[in-house]
Amino acid sequence: MRSPIKRYRINALLAVSFAGVFIILLILVCVTSYFLSSRELASNTSFYQQRLLNELNKQVASELRSIEQISLTISKNNDLNNLLTLSVDDYYTRNKAQDDLTNFNLLKIVYSTPNIESIQLYMKRSVFTNPKAYVQITNLDQASKEDWYEAAMKSDFSWIGERDIQTFQGTMPVVTFARKLFSSSFEYQGMLLINVKVKVLQNMMQEDKSAATRFLLDTGGRPILSTSDMNRIPMNLEKLIPDIKDNSGYLRIQSDMSGTLGKGKEDNLVVWSRTFSEGWLLLEVTPWSQITAGSVKLAITVFTIGLTAIVFVLLFTFYLSRSFTKPIILLTRQMAKYPADDKRPKLPGDYSNEFGHLFNGYNRLIDRIEELYRSLEAEHKQQRKAEMKALQAMINPHFLYNTLDQLNWMAIEAGHQRMSHVLELMGKMFRVGLSNGESLISLEQELVHTVSYLQIQQIRWEEGLTYQINIPESAMPLFIPKLTLQPFVENAIMHGFHGRKRGHIEIEAVVNDDELAITVRDDGCGLEPDWDKGTKRKTGGYGIRNVRERLDAYFGYPYGITMQMGESGGTEVRIRLPKQTQKDGG
Repeated sequence: MRSPIKRYRINALLAVSFAGVFIILLILVCVTSYFLSSRELASNTSFYQQRLLNELNKQVASELRSIEQISLTISKNNDLNNLLTLSVDDYYTRNKAQDDLTNFNLLKIVYSTPNIESIQLYMKRSVFTNPKAYVQITNLDQASKEDWYEAAMKSDFSWIGERDIQTFQGTMPVVTFARKLFSSSFEYQGMLLINVKVKVLQNMMQEDKSAATRFLLDTGGRPILSTSDMNRIPMNLEKLIPDIKDNSGYLRIQSDMSGTLGKGKEDNLVVWSRTFSEGWLLLEVTPWSQITAGSVKLAITVFTIGLTAIVFVLLFTFYLSRSFTKPIILLTRQMAKYPADDKRPKLPGDYSNEFGHLFNGYNRLIDRIEELYRSLEAEHKQQRKAEMKALQAMINPHFLYNTLDQLNWMAIEAGHQRMSHVLELMGKMFRVGLSNGESLISLEQELVHTVSYLQIQQIRWEEGLTYQINIPESAMPLFIPKLTLQPFVENAIMHGFHGRKRGHIEIEAVVNDDELAITVRDDGCGLEPDWDKGTKRKTGGYGIRNVRERLDAYFGYPYGITMQMGESGGTEVRIRLPKQTQKDGG
């Protein structure tokens, strides 16, 4: 017969086991307290509660302090700072930088810190991530829509009270530490949120295994966490804050508990503990009737029964923890061995609960890693082949450029001035076409290439071909993809002016705040009815398609090319590009 650990869900086992133990303990306490009553227990209870709260508050404050230190460490992480200030806009670079930060930094922190449920990073520019992932990176403008945003913006870092977030396991209550992120020049770049599991802090606040109602408040008296529903806070608890002046103490107050712990007016004992440095305030609220329900004999009896129950619970918990940690230790050992011994991990297959899902998930992860290794190896081989082809492709343009230069000198020596001029213009075109292998060149260089082509065509057309260029000086230094304009000019001459003896071409540009718009017009025959259906042509169509595909690859939506009939005939081509003052887009 299989062990229950291998058959049933872990949370069900824990709930039933601990609930059964505490129900038995509660019944014993209730039966015993029925026969005893004394007001002397009030002072004893407050004394022990103060000592216990002091220890619990130290533990909770230490845990919260460690979360704050983790957030400070993350905020100073080089990969995070590089991603926040990254100026490259292309998807691949930003996605890789984001993946490196997530996989090699933030996920390690989540996995190595059991108390952390997830990490949320809000930044100005991000690549989409799963909103239920352990590490979520979201655009900063989404943060302003959250309920906590206004309070978090009032200081560089702050704690946010208990709230619910969506995870792969469903809705999870967390307590969040928020820290603003700044660049080296103290420019606000985003917000870092570390979500701490509420259950962990609740367990710390209930380390004595009691069902006491305890509340954790920050230095401003705002409730952060409770061992019960946050809505069960007494109505006049906030009014009590001014009376809490010492680091520890207790008060007897009358609270309106209607709709919470009881109905009507009820006396309560409030015991508190405040940390000296952080100022965290830990409160325990106990109904006065519960305190005065016993006496010295009840205290001794409860202590004896409680000690016996604690020993039993500790032994039982030790057995459960050993059963739970055994498969985890097995998994960690297998993870440490792989891929050092280059063998797949051997994990048991008879688990059908969460451990079984964990083992299966790890096996799927190993399959994915091996698949990625194979994919990267194949991609590397393809990249090397592409590099070799690119190097070989550079030989022919250099050879042609040198040959044209020799032909130009020969034409000059032979007295063929027109031929020499044509060769000189072709040399300029090849020089721009090479551009030292750069993908992006200035608009001024691009115009040299295009005008050279127009002047060659003017030599052939004589006075039949005219052109006009209206480009502002501010647009000349801007960078655009190489060979963007010439294919449209060539298409106008070869197809728009086909069978004609005259033609006119206009090129103009407009620079906006973050955009460069270039328009190429001709007075030719215009677009054919099926021009946008991919009809194959011997010339022209490939060049335009090449430009369109390159712009899509460089910039994507909303940038690109639109072609339409001109208002007075001919064709009008509009090229929409981002305003680039550097070659970072290439």
